[in-house]
Amino acid sequence: MKKLSSRSVLSVFFISLVIGFTSPSAAFAVTATAPSLGTAAPASVLAGSAITADGSGATISGDLDLSPAASTFRTGSWTVGGTEYFAGAGAGAVSDATAAWTTMGSAGGTAWNPVTDLAPLPGLYTRSGDATFNNTLTLDGSATDVWIFQINSSLTFTGTINLTGSAQACNVFWRIASDATINSGGVGSKFVGTLIANGNVSLVGGATVNGRMMALTGTLSTAGVTNITGPTCATSVLSTATSRAGATINVVKVVVNDGGGTKTIADFPLFVNGTAVVSGVTNTFPAPAGAYTVTETSNSNYVQSFSGDCDASGQLNLNPGDNKFCIITNNDIAAPIVPPVPPLIDVVKTASPLSLPDGPGSVVYTYTLRNIGTVPVTNVTMVGDTCSPIVLSSGDINTDGKLEVNETWVYHCTTRLSETHTNTVVATGWANGISAVDIASATVIVGAPTTPPLIHITKVPSPLSLPVGGGVVTYTYTVTNPGTVSLGNVGVSDDKCTGLPSRVVGHPGDLNNNDLLESSETWSFTCKSDLTKTTTNIATAKGEANGLTARDFAIATVVVAIPRLPNTGFAPTRDVVLPLIVVGIAAVLFLLYVNHKKKNV
Repeated sequence: MKKLSSRSVLSVFFISLVIGFTSPSAAFAVTATAPSLGTAAPASVLAGSAITADGSGATISGDLDLSPAASTFRTGSWTVGGTEYFAGAGAGAVSDATAAWTTMGSAGGTAWNPVTDLAPLPGLYTRSGDATFNNTLTLDGSATDVWIFQINSSLTFTGTINLTGSAQACNVFWRIASDATINSGGVGSKFVGTLIANGNVSLVGGATVNGRMMALTGTLSTAGVTNITGPTCATSVLSTATSRAGATINVVKVVVNDGGGTKTIADFPLFVNGTAVVSGVTNTFPAPAGAYTVTETSNSNYVQSFSGDCDASGQLNLNPGDNKFCIITNNDIAAPIVPPVPPLIDVVKTASPLSLPDGPGSVVYTYTLRNIGTVPVTNVTMVGDTCSPIVLSSGDINTDGKLEVNETWVYHCTTRLSETHTNTVVATGWANGISAVDIASATVIVGAPTTPPLIHITKVPSPLSLPVGGGVVTYTYTVTNPGTVSLGNVGVSDDKCTGLPSRVVGHPGDLNNNDLLESSETWSFTCKSDLTKTTTNIATAKGEANGLTARDFAIATVVVAIPRLPNTGFAPTRDVVLPLIVVGIAAVLFLLYVNHKKKNV
């Protein structure tokens, strides 16, 4: 094989640097997170001082929010599809938009050149000075990808923005430090995204906007026939998408008594922003804007941890139409001498029909519950939100009330839906003092000919329990499509096992090689993790179809034994036990050596 000289190596390295940094956004991007808009989310236009339109008038699909009390600060011809808010409600929306503007001011974004970076990957981008754009910007990505453009001075936009793939206008944001001017730019030109400027916003020449226009401290003005709609997004078909109400938080509790504890789910009262809620019951909040905190009445003998959509402190942000999950795990502090085998269950939920295009009608939900672990599961409960009763139809073969390893229980529930709704069920069972939980959701579209997607994930750890010191666990994930439409942009993640693909391309289970998860396909993944203590982790699968995103969760617990040694002032973890063993062996060898020397004297 031909050897490279040091000069050749240096040349290759230099070339790679040049290629890697000529167009930063083409190579990588800093991940962006959509800000919470709070009560400003339903607004099409918003201003801190005045809103004006020339004689041609403006048409907007959403709300009009204005901070001053008098409607005289709103002048010109306005056709408002939503509601006009002044003073109190208007000022509240301006305040929430200001908070979103501040949130988007994070440092560390990728530098954006409005002349050359015309197809940036999803992410956070910054422009140090003024930005003048007069070209075509192409944003290609999935329905959950987010773009944030920080312009640290003023923006003058004359051009168009194209969304390709499953990219959506509701996930594009513009943070302008000063003023923004949006020009029509001619036939076919359009602006996309939520623009929040700290100063004034001017729409000139009959601009077309798929998004929102917000002037925090100044005036929002239009000249020419202006149309502002949307922003269109995955939840646009949901009746709650453009409402100031209707977001939900699903609070789910997992209890692990692997050290002899006896507490149950009811022993940990739960609260959202101080309001008592029930584990497994969907909690709907009529004013969902802003931050929420999930808390509980804790127990000093149990360690608490959060997962799902909550952060480590139990906090999450809600926007109108959101359906989010906060999972709280409580593990008793006492150390297990012999590791109990935890239970593992799996629930699949389908709806028939998945859409009611002609309006309200009856829907039948089917829940299929399996025991995918190795021990029988008792005290099984199925808790839904808006459909009850959930009736066991078949599966308990020996009628003993235990979900055996070889059993599949089928439940049904019938309800009438008058509007689009996402129905969630939480299945819970117990074995060896440990709770097993699984979650399933299904969306039914009412009043639109759209079929929503479904996705399902199961997760099986091997082994389910580990001896003292822990060891390597292999998690096997199986992702299927129980719906009727193919899923694109499929991704899998686990909060405590890294390396799973956020987007799956070229999976061997993709029988027709189209990177779509069909209803006839099964995609499997594995991930290994070295565990040193009892661990409950959450796997998430997501997929997209028809402009909607489906998610499913799988929850599993692996128990790690820790010996109960005399009180020495420190915990006997594997990091301590192994050195002790080494020291013990060394001591024995030393004594044998000394004894041998004595015999030879």
